Amino acid sequence: MKKNCKDVLLQIQKALVVVGFSFVIVWGYAQIALNLSFLNPISEVIENFSITDKYYQMMPERENRYISIVDLTSLHDRQEIAQALEAIESCHPIVVGMDCRFKNENKELAADGKPKGNETADNVLKKVVEKYRDNIVFSYELFDEEDEEIGYTREMHSFFANEIPIHEGVCNMQGDNIYNGIKRQMKLGWTLNGKKVPSLVGEVVNIYVGDKLVRTDDDNVNIKFAPTNFTIIHPDSILQHKQEIEGRIVFFGSMAEETDMHYTPLGKIAGVELLAYATQTLLEHSQIIEPPMWMQVIIAILLVMLTNMMQLLYLGWTSRSKSPLVYHVMGSAYLLGLVTFMWIALIMWFTFLFFCMYNVSMEIGWSIAAMAFLATSRSFYAACEDYYKLWKERK
Repeated sequence: MKKNCKDVLLQIQKALVVVGFSFVIVWGYAQIALNLSFLNPISEVIENFSITDKYYQMMPERENRYISIVDLTSLHDRQEIAQALEAIESCHPIVVGMDCRFKNENKELAADGKPKGNETADNVLKKVVEKYRDNIVFSYELFDEEDEEIGYTREMHSFFANEIPIHEGVCNMQGDNIYNGIKRQMKLGWTLNGKKVPSLVGEVVNIYVGDKLVRTDDDNVNIKFAPTNFTIIHPDSILQHKQEIEGRIVFFGSMAEETDMHYTPLGKIAGVELLAYATQTLLEHSQIIEPPMWMQVIIAILLVMLTNMMQLLYLGWTSRSKSPLVYHVMGSAYLLGLVTFMWIALIMWFTFLFFCMYNVSMEIGWSIAAMAFLATSRSFYAACEDYYKLWKERK
């Protein structure tokens, strides 16, 4: 009995060492890729890799029926924007999120150099804003970040913000430019001179639901990028799309401005579309849940240990078989690799289903990498064991 217990403990010890060494190998390769300059493309892939991104790509595209986007790319002056905004409001949306800033007042003129009509374009815009200000959320920017406690110290609002009481939300995004990594989160509250101020998305959602669903002290939302088809409306055809605007959230922004593009798990998308995904996530309470690091580490170790056990059972079965086909062919490293690949695919499908059902993202990328090195790790362990025995005999 004692001998059996001792053998079991030795097997568990061996399994833990093999699994641990598999993770060490993966970590070693990752450090090489991250620290050697000529491997920069590989290091970027490692840093930005997330198994959740693959889950999104496996999901079927869906249709969103309560968020629409009006593309202002083709609008060239504020009078045209004001006319488009008035057309949107005539279709009775619940709330309009303006993903554009009107920084400084200027006297825009027509092509002939004369004022447009009897009023400047700015005055036309201000009249529309004053008329519909109750259900429009305007964006503004923050600048000059100091530290975590003070946050930003400077703000830039639309030129009419001091004259007209309007709803506003911060439009900044973490890593505002396209080259600042993959966007997976959006802030719901920003710190301005030590005080929390709401984001554009937070204000839009609160007006839509008629309540303070989103609080500014909630720092980030983990956006769910389930592929979604949002209705995109051209400004010239707003009135023809009344059904796609009435009773909906409408984001008014550019779909083609290169400076407002961002990389996401779905590829490069416009900032206004990123706002739509964040809004959808909040309204459907589908924010992605990421288990704490300690839990992910335990799950990763258990998965690799389970894989190691599966491989040992498979190799044990082939080595005991009297069939030459099973012993020589099915027991080969190639077939073991194929079985491991199918096993990993099965694990991925289970985690994918769990993700779809509960919005829980299990980052198993490092586990999968460690599984790939289990055979190497066992070989190294066996070599060390043989060397130790040889050293002991010589001693």
